Amino acid sequence: MDNKLRLNAFDWFLILGTTIVSIVSSLLGEGWDTLGFIVAVTGIVNLVLCAKGNIWNYLFGIIYNAIYVYISWKSRLYADSAIYLLYYLPMQFVGWATWKKNRNAESGAVNAVHLTRKTALVLLAVAAVLIPLFAWILGLPAIGDSQPWLDSVTTVVSILAMYMMVKAIAEQWYIWIVLDAVQVVKWLVATVRGEEHAALMLVMFAFFLANAVYGLIQWNGLAKRASAPQQP
Repeated sequence: MDNKLRLNAFDWFLILGTTIVSIVSSLLGEGWDTLGFIVAVTGIVNLVLCAKGNIWNYLFGIIYNAIYVYISWKSRLYADSAIYLLYYLPMQFVGWATWKKNRNAESGAVNAVHLTRKTALVLLAVAAVLIPLFAWILGLPAIGDSQPWLDSVTTVVSILAMYMMVKAIAEQWYIWIVLDAVQVVKWLVATVRGEEHAALMLVMFAFFLANAVYGLIQWNGLAKRASAPQQP
């Protein structure tokens, strides 16, 4: 781990909170959920480190994304499963390589930037086209996605948010906030339906949502420092 990394009380609250709640949820459920526990803990560590702008988030991201592919597939969230396998997981390696070239020599954190108006309009246009298109495709009888609109939203938003993360754009956290809120709703529905691993996924994304708000604050600071004139 990066020697310059310092975790504060809120970071530990997110990590330990997710861990403890995951353990309790498993013990009170039908049995110990090993996969759900691993994906919940690696997922929150991944995002806590990302909120810090620390490159080691990608190591935990590789583990989290690989297991999440399997869990979402079993819950018939096919778009989620596909996008994590074909896009999210490979982008962990792309992000590692990109951030390695774009780190602050003093702090070790990535040099964040703010979103430009042109890029924002392009991303909004992409979302406006792809979300209804994906929802229609996922709703086809031949596919039978259990939640086509919610699955489509999280799929498209995941694509955009991951792109912004790799590019170290601070406003990515607005997207993560929306994405995690939608994921909370989606896994709440799955939990009510009694689907396997769903309860732990619900807990995980609730903590992810809290981390996204925290990440937005942190990355605004990173972008401000990166754009400040260097002292002679």
